[in-house]
Formats: sequence, structure tokens, C-alpha cells
Amino acid sequence: MTSSIPRAPTSSPSVHDDEAFPQLPLFTNYPPMFVLPTRLSLEGLHTLEDELARFEATLTYDVSEARIFLGTISQRKRAALELRARGVWTEEVVEAEVVASPVVGSGAVSAAGKRGKALGPESESSTPSAKRRRLASSKGKGWSQHDPVDLSSTESESADAESRAPSPLRQHKSPSPSASSVSTIETKTQTQPEQDAIVPENQVKVVKLEWITQSIKAGRVLDIDQYVVYHGKVIARPQDPNSAKKHTPISSVKKDSEGILARAIGDAASRPAPPSQSSYTSRFASSSRHKGGDSSQQYHPPTLYRQSTSEHDATVLIPPAPDWVKNRVMYACMRSAPLHPPNEAFITQLVKIRKVRELTLDEIGVRAYSTSIAALAAYPYELRTPVEVLSLPGCDTKIANLFVEFRNSADGKLEAANVLDSDPVISTIHQFYNIWGVGAKTARDFYYQRQWRDLDDVIEHGWNNLSRVQQIGLKYYDEFLAGIPRAEVTEIAKTIHRHANLVRPGCDYDGQGIDCIIVGGYRRGKETSGDIDLVLSHRDERVTKDLIIDIVGSLESEGWITHTLALHMTTSNREQQTLPFRGDPDSHHFDSLDKALVVWQDPNFEIATKNATGDDAEAEAEPVKNTNPHRRVDIIISPWRTVGCAVLGWSGDTTFERDLRRYAKKAHGWKFDSSGVRERTSGGHVIDLEKGGRTWEERERLVMEGLGVGWRPATERCTR
Repeated sequence: MTSSIPRAPTSSPSVHDDEAFPQLPLFTNYPPMFVLPTRLSLEGLHTLEDELARFEATLTYDVSEARIFLGTISQRKRAALELRARGVWTEEVVEAEVVASPVVGSGAVSAAGKRGKALGPESESSTPSAKRRRLASSKGKGWSQHDPVDLSSTESESADAESRAPSPLRQHKSPSPSASSVSTIETKTQTQPEQDAIVPENQVKVVKLEWITQSIKAGRVLDIDQYVVYHGKVIARPQDPNSAKKHTPISSVKKDSEGILARAIGDAASRPAPPSQSSYTSRFASSSRHKGGDSSQQYHPPTLYRQSTSEHDATVLIPPAPDWVKNRVMYACMRSAPLHPPNEAFITQLVKIRKVRELTLDEIGVRAYSTSIAALAAYPYELRTPVEVLSLPGCDTKIANLFVEFRNSADGKLEAANVLDSDPVISTIHQFYNIWGVGAKTARDFYYQRQWRDLDDVIEHGWNNLSRVQQIGLKYYDEFLAGIPRAEVTEIAKTIHRHANLVRPGCDYDGQGIDCIIVGGYRRGKETSGDIDLVLSHRDERVTKDLIIDIVGSLESEGWITHTLALHMTTSNREQQTLPFRGDPDSHHFDSLDKALVVWQDPNFEIATKNATGDDAEAEAEPVKNTNPHRRVDIIISPWRTVGCAVLGWSGDTTFERDLRRYAKKAHGWKFDSSGVRERTSGGHVIDLEKGGRTWEERERLVMEGLGVGWRPATERCTR
């Protein structure tokens, strides 16, 4: 399959004329080379292959023949993975003998180095593609009808070439068969020892592309070992432990199948007629028909439908259903969901499945799972049977089937949930998704469009293309993912509250001052929080106007804030009024209050003491790095007239807040958000539900009662 690709003919003088740009046989004595297409455009791939052919490189499309792999790889693990993905299994050569690479083509300096890697359009018209030249050379080997032909290698070559999507074939002049055959035999005979010295037999090297470009510029082949990313020894593919089952003799399979069929026929003859279709089966089939899709995915008979006598007896032990189950209450904001419900282990598995749906951009699936999870989180008893699951509003046969699988599993895990950790594609996209400032769609673009496979790829190949927020999220990736203990949340809130009073001196004239309320997961009772959310408010609107700017400036001057990710002045800009019914046309962010999203770091840290020596004195002159972790903090400012809406809007889980807005619209025709309540039917008339509340706790209670959902503390709004 390999061939020494002949020099591309030039029919007329051009920028690639041999007289103007002498072509040196730089890589004639080097082993067969394979170009890894990872992170290379199609045009760049063809340009590189043409360049290699011009300098007499032995280029191959068959990975089994290649000893040198050229690519944009810079890590050993990634290089081994790229080889394995193409069927080349290797183990790293730890202490390989370093053999000096022969310097060939020591003539005049190649003029190709002056023009770099870029080739003009004339090259495409006059120089045939690498594959066409290789095929032409192969045809010129003088094969006869008696020579054996390796069809397997031909298939692998065509499949690999098809996956790389080569450009249309170009016209060229084929070399004479006799000349090609003789030159190929002579090259193999003369260069075999030199090739083995560069890359020993049954070994491969993954080399950076800079080796090619720098060698062409220098007019001689540079030391390849200086550019080697990975040096491996080719090994056999590891044996599949289940291969013994896959290679069962046909006679044995046939014999077993005949015995199974015979027993099945006998059982069917003695079995009574099947009963009519159960109600559960009818529900599942009906929902599948309405959902559409592939017929193979519409109906999978689950174990749920085969109910034993013990399961029917267990229904007697089912506790009485709560009122919201009897009345089929669909809104999560009208149910109490504690932080640690009885079915927390099962809910955790469903949350993982929902995350997979989110990473695959299945918005309908995300909403469906959120509804089911919220109902399970509010159920006050431990589930015993799938019938209980089906009785919950928002839980269908799919959730019941998953419960049966969860109950019967040895480790308490679901196969669909394991995908988040076991599937390499989903787990990589999830890793990108965890970068602050990167959503599910962007994370998928990182993987599929830009071909990044880990965080190092993002840093090395895409750092300059990231937004400032994404760069910060990547820089403090591990610190942002680490949880913030409750004690630290309390200390950070005290610091922010202190600076709020500093920038508004005398604001305590009313005996109350500025209120600082910690909301989010902390208020719901979590032991650790992913970030910190605080709402600041004052009874005098002159105090809260533009307060966010002054607080951020004060905290930055004292060193508490290292980065400001976002700063919004939407409430102050509209004179602290409730958001209009139709929304603010100039607002494109997720909330309607003044807020600052910042990166927080405690500036007070301990400096390690050193001995009083001369070297230590010089070291002390160097700046000492702050070792305290970086935290994500959201500071929200709310006017007092709607502080109850602000606290309510920032205290519940996502599904609770979603259903709160849905219920306000459905039951009253109102629009609810953190800035207040407006009527939808009267053109946006403001509804004051907080009138008469003296504290922010009273005002929050008045809002919930006014909406009709009833009061429940924040610790019972944990819908996951």
C-alpha cells in the first residue's frame, strides 16, 4: 500500500516551477508517514500531503503501514488515543534507544521554506492529489494476473480515505509503469536499514507538524526526536473478555436453538390464552403512538406489567396518598419538597438522566424529567411499588419502569444515568458544560465543531477565542466547582453587608438600615453552595438606587472582588419600578434587578515564614500568591416595595420558580418575576401583594398567600 510518491509534474512555469523552487528529496529515506486529520481543515490536510509528496516523502493512507504519524497533537495520552481510534494499539516505549536521524538532501536550501505551508491555486491545478499519485504509482508496479491482491487492505484504505472526505480528483500525468516499479524497489532496498534506525520495526512515533515545516525551511531534515510527542510499540488488540461467547461454534448454537424452540412450543401448548391488554400497556402504547419516532423505540414491554401476587398484596400497605396526589396538583410551588426526601437516591439517578437530556439539547425531556422529579421530591413516603409512582402527577410509565429498574439493581443505579459518567462523549461535553459561562450548546460545539477533547485542548487551541467570562471560568474551574461551606457563606455576607453600610453612611436613621438576605441554596438548607446569592434592600429607595455600583467599587478597592463578570443596572435605569408587562426591549439577561456577578477571594491569607538568609531576603521581595479559593458571588439589589418578590424569586429551586410563574399566569392572568407582579389582561397594571408587610419575611409570606400557593418555608422548596 505504500509508495514513494513521485514529484508532481509542472507543465508550465509557475510559482511552483522546479527552477524557481528546487525540490529536494528531504524525506526519501524516512519510514511511511500518515497525516492525522484531527484539527486540520480539508484544505490544510491536502496542502500538507501535497507538500510531503513534493519532497519525496513516503505517504500512506493505511495506518497499519505507517511508522510516523504527523499531527497537531501535543500530549502523549491524546496521541495514544488517536492511534487507538484508528485501530493501532500501542504501549509507550519508556526507555527507547535514541538513534540520530540521518540528514538527507543536504543540497541547496529548499525554496519551499520561503513560502511556508501555503500553496496557491496554481498548485492545485498542476499538482495531482496525494491519493491519485499513490494510485498511479501502484498501478505502475507491473502487477500481473498471477499476483495476489490484498482486498482487506484495499477496503481499509478506501474507508479511511472516505472518512477524510478528499477533494475531487485532479487531472495529472501518470508516470511510466517501468520507471515507477524500478524506483520503488530500489527505494525500499536502499532505505530499509535507515528507516529502521529512525523508527524501529513494529514501533510508531507521533510527531508534531513543526518537524515538517521547520525541516523544509532549513532545507534539511531536522532531528525528529526533538519533535516526537509519543513513541509507542505496536501491540495486539486486547482480547475482549466476552469474546468466548461471541465465537461459539455454529453447531452448538444451532443445537441450543432447536432445544429452546422445542421447549417453547411445548410450553405454549399447555399455557392458557393470554388475558386482554392491561391498562398500563394501553397507556404506554398510546403515548408512544402520539410521540411518534422510530417504531423500534415506541414500545419496550417492561417488567412493570408482569405483576406478582406479592405486589398486589403490597398495595394494601401503601400509605394514604397526600391531598395533592388525590387532587392531581401539577404545580410544584403548591407542594412541600424537603431537602432530603425519602426517595432521594432514586431522585439522584433521575437528576443525572435529566442532565444527559440537557447536554443533548432535549428541552422537552428536561422539562418532563423536572416535573417528575419535583413530584417525587414532594412525596412524603418511601416508594414501594410502581403503582405508587404512577399515582403521582407528572410521573408516567417511563418513570415507573425506571423505578422498577432502580429497585431491582444491585448497586442502586440506572443504566441511563450511568451514561453521564461512562459515555466518553457525554462526560467530555459535561466537563465543558461545567465551565462557568459555557452552556450546553457551546459545550457541544467545543466537542463536535472544534474537536476539543479535554480542558487542555480548550486552553491550548481556543483560549484566544473564548469570551472573557469563559476564560475566567476556565481559569478557576476547580475552585468554582468546589462547594462553599455555610460558615464561609455567612462570613462573606457579613463583609458585603458592612461595605453596603459604608457606602451609604447614616442609612440606619430608621433603626433598620440595609437588610442583607442570603438566598439560594443556603436558604434552602444546603450544607455547601455552588455560589452565593444575596439580596440587599432598604426602605428608602434613595438608598438602593445605584447602590450596586458603590458596593462593587468599595469591595474591589479593599481586594475582596478580583473580577466582575457582569454588572446590571436595570432597576435603577427604570427608576426602580416593576418590570413592564411586555418586558424591557433593551434587556437581554435572565433577571430584572440591579445585580453584580463577581469573583470573590478573601485578601487575608497567611504568608509562610522563612529563615533569615540572603536567599530568603530575595525571595521575600517577590509577590506572594494568595492561596485562598475563588468563589462565585451574586449581589442583588431590590427596592423595598417588592423585596418579598425578590426574595421569593431567588430562594426556590428551578422547577419551583418555573411553576410559580406558570401558576400566576394560569390562575390569575398575572406576570410574576423578582421585580413584582403585573396584570396581563389590563395592560400591565401593578399588583401590590406586599402592602402592610413590616419585614422582608412578612412581605414574602404576603406574596405567596396573595398568589394563592400558600406559605411554605424555603427549606420546603427543594424541587431539585
